Amino acid sequence: MRVTSKINPRALSWSVGAGIGYSFILTIIMALSSLILKGFYPPFQFSIAPVKSLVVSPVEGVVQLLILIALLAFVFPIRGETISKELKNVRKLAVFVAVGYLVLSLLPYAITTSYIQAYVGLVIAFNIINGVVGGVGASI
Repeated sequence: MRVTSKINPRALSWSVGAGIGYSFILTIIMALSSLILKGFYPPFQFSIAPVKSLVVSPVEGVVQLLILIALLAFVFPIRGETISKELKNVRKLAVFVAVGYLVLSLLPYAITTSYIQAYVGLVIAFNIINGVVGGVGASI
């Protein structure tokens, strides 16, 4: 007799899709925050990785981490018991994707090249990997 997984394939696919989308949204928000900070203080380098920003320009890193914490706090304020049960998967997904974003956003900076296409490809790759890992992690 074959033992099957308890994971619902439809829910898993929705979680993976939502994770990829949320990871891309985090990347866009971090890029916008970096560009805004660069407008106010030009010596900042453009960076979408909060961990790298903490080392290179600590003010930008702190701002990006505060934005990431605010986005995480946005999914946690619900106190109702019924709605809390329904949105448990969303909370788990946001935590998994945010933690994965901190680590995987360093990928474009790990491989240095003069081609912008490689950088953009690595950004797309880490967002897809982050979304898949976050979606699967939230579904388990």
